[in-house]
Amino acid sequence: MVRSSPAVVIALLLLLPACGGDDVSNANTGGSGGSAGGSGGSSSGGSAGSGTGGVAGGGTGGSTSTCAGPKPGPDNTGVPKGVTLTPSGSIKVEQDGAVIEGLDITGEVTVLADDVTIRNCRITSGDYYPIRYFDNDNVGLLVEDTEIIGTNGDVTSGIAFANYTARRVNVHGGADGLKADANVLIEDSWIHDLSNGPGEHNDCVQSTGGKGVTIRHSTLEGASNAAVQTGDEGAATEDLTIECSWLSGGGYTLNIRGTGATVPKNTKIIDNRFKDDSAYGPWTIDDPNPTVTGNVWDDTGAPIPYP
Repeated sequence: MVRSSPAVVIALLLLLPACGGDDVSNANTGGSGGSAGGSGGSSSGGSAGSGTGGVAGGGTGGSTSTCAGPKPGPDNTGVPKGVTLTPSGSIKVEQDGAVIEGLDITGEVTVLADDVTIRNCRITSGDYYPIRYFDNDNVGLLVEDTEIIGTNGDVTSGIAFANYTARRVNVHGGADGLKADANVLIEDSWIHDLSNGPGEHNDCVQSTGGKGVTIRHSTLEGASNAAVQTGDEGAATEDLTIECSWLSGGGYTLNIRGTGATVPKNTKIIDNRFKDDSAYGPWTIDDPNPTVTGNVWDDTGAPIPYP
């Protein structure tokens, strides 16, 4: 059964109109695809790729992202120009394979299903999580070509928490950009202009511990605490890869932390461009054996040695 106010587009391009708050519970099943890691070549203003694989996406084919290509920003993230959006209230998705497309959503999207795709949408929200994914039970969420606007500092994260792909998303306005605890791929995306209110401790991407997070060819800028912050509240951070990205801000721009049983493992910081605007330096990394190579200062192209 579908109860929705605006249109919910499903994988076979069937348009389902309704009204009120949206409850997508019987949409047709869309295809699911994985995100492939690519070996990118170097390019002017960009960086060489490392071939690191990604995680499974939902509702579409594999990633075409490489480390080549223009810096993600206002012209190549969020809803593409020319797309017409239909106004919508909050949506609850309960059908595996559903595709939510072409909506201007005020409120939140709650996902209670596998292999769901959110595409070509704008989500404006003052809720804790504009996209709340109950990831302990579900996998395969794909969010692409979507803008997520937090209207205040109560917006804890644009997407939370695990088992998702965010591609060409434009996230801004909340306290943190994205929560990424495990099995997350963020690529070709722009996270910027967080709320930075009094007492806030903003991170573009924050993880409380988990395995398998990749941030590739993305722009993370303007956070007061860190572009990427990891901690050990949940588990050790393992298999974190940050590559081919433009990174700035924070005390340390990358704050990769953990002690004892939660010391980070298999951290890779490869071919990134750092703006020289952090308080203390580009990174602090508690992993005793990280791979840190190919990173440069963005304004000069000069290499940044590690440690």
